[in-house]
Amino acid sequence: MKERQLQGPQLTPEIIKTAFTIECECGSKIFIEKIIIKKISALISPSGNEELVPMPIMVCDKCGKMPKIFDPNNLIPTELKTIK
Repeated sequence: MKERQLQGPQLTPEIIKTAFTIECECGSKIFIEKIIIKKISALISPSGNEELVPMPIMVCDKCGKMPKIFDPNNLIPTELKTIK
């Protein structure tokens, strides 16, 4: 017997075409994925041990900065963000 999976709304080419394109302060619309590493102190780590946590981020291919829209929780160091 085949299990039936619930599916949410599907993105169509029309929806994608009309969606807002994120733009960097420098004007570029091309982004690349990079990784920063956060060091979690043993004092606050759930495991009680010091931990290194990789965090993928999206940065501008032209200037290397990250628009604030990609960091709604303010987790990324200020020097990596654009001023916009």
